[in-house]
Amino acid sequence: MPDEDFLGESLRKIAKGAGIAFTGTFIGTALGYLSRMIIARFLGASDYGLISLGFAVMNIAATLSLVGFNTGIQRFVSFYKGKGDEGRIKGTIFGALKICFPLSLIFTLLIFFYAGWISIHIFHSPGLTPVLRIFTIGVPFWVLASIFIYVIVGFQEIKYHVYTWFIFKDTFKLVAIVTFLALGCGVIGASVGWVLAIIGMPVLAFYFLEKKVFPILNTKVKAVSVDRELFFFSFPLIFAGLAGLITSWTDTLMLGYFCTPPEVGIYNVAAPTAKLMGIVLSAFGIIFMPVATELYARNREGDLRNAYSSVTKWIFAIVLPGFLLMALFSTPIIKIMFGAEYEEGAMALSILAFSYFVSALVGLASSLLTTYGRTKIVMGCGFVGAGSNVLFNFFLIPIYGINGAAIATGSSVVLMSSLYLFFVYRIAKMQPFRLSYAKPLFASLIAVSVGYALTKYVIGVSL
Repeated sequence: MPDEDFLGESLRKIAKGAGIAFTGTFIGTALGYLSRMIIARFLGASDYGLISLGFAVMNIAATLSLVGFNTGIQRFVSFYKGKGDEGRIKGTIFGALKICFPLSLIFTLLIFFYAGWISIHIFHSPGLTPVLRIFTIGVPFWVLASIFIYVIVGFQEIKYHVYTWFIFKDTFKLVAIVTFLALGCGVIGASVGWVLAIIGMPVLAFYFLEKKVFPILNTKVKAVSVDRELFFFSFPLIFAGLAGLITSWTDTLMLGYFCTPPEVGIYNVAAPTAKLMGIVLSAFGIIFMPVATELYARNREGDLRNAYSSVTKWIFAIVLPGFLLMALFSTPIIKIMFGAEYEEGAMALSILAFSYFVSALVGLASSLLTTYGRTKIVMGCGFVGAGSNVLFNFFLIPIYGINGAAIATGSSVVLMSSLYLFFVYRIAKMQPFRLSYAKPLFASLIAVSVGYALTKYVIGVSL
């Protein structure tokens, strides 16, 4: 039977961590969104498309460099924290650094020296070459920051993750981009400003880890190697991460191949806006996994089941109104935020908003599969989603363009999310949905319906 006090403490920990994460994520995302708005309005759809492609390539290289260790770090640190084993926590950190950082340097050199070939032969945009070279410099810094941040998250110290990843990075990025654009540096200046913020992240993250969380330079704690366990746990997640990359970036990259930079720019107004649905899941998920892992390590599966249901209901209650507003007001949202030049992306925004709503609603299922050590299933679900994403985009983009990319990506995201939920039920006999979900459902429908009627027939649509 669940221990009510222990369950209550776990839920309070999740709620507190999620509150911090949500606040920081909201601020950081708003600042990051503002940076995109400024670039899109100041430089136009074509240059914004080049920056979107540069960031996509950098993100792919960084994720490949991490080879699935980001999730492995978080799981191992939280697991050994539950066991009180500091030596293996330290061994987890050193093991990740030994493998991931050298890989990041290799990817950086490869992309830097082949940037011209990639720009011309893959994306048919010679102007992408300098942008690509600038963004690839950020790869090793992104990787180091990720390692330090996931260790901090494993200790359930969410505030330092928020300070580094959202407050510092997005504030610095906004200031740097505005400064360079004001100086007339154009697309090169915007790219440099973006990367400078990334370069600063590992410095701040290491400071928080060393001074506030777990001093890895402390010689009193001897590192106990867990390289073999960490590798075999994370190995399937290498492919899951690759599948996630394919799902995340195939639409942008294939649009870059089949279409023009302006169309890439228009789509990358709709896609990040729809992904705002994921803020809530990220806020809860970042603390849910280490808490769930600690509950699992203590054999408190009853508490874990109840925590899963409660946290999913919180996510549903917060995300549903946002989805309804985004779906109903897609055109004015894009026009007000980015300008009339990008209105063509309104339908894509509505389609993607639905898929990311579903993803947010069932997204904790993948964290539970990782908690149970079923990383091969996570990998398999990821490859199904990635494979369908590639096929759908390949066939739909040449026919329907931007909307084809949205349909393809949205369908694959929903398929992958559904598979995660299915396997959690099959393995742990858990599903989060309860009749109590009806209350936030009807409350959201009524509130948004009233708001829609007022704006459509009385006061009109405005910011």
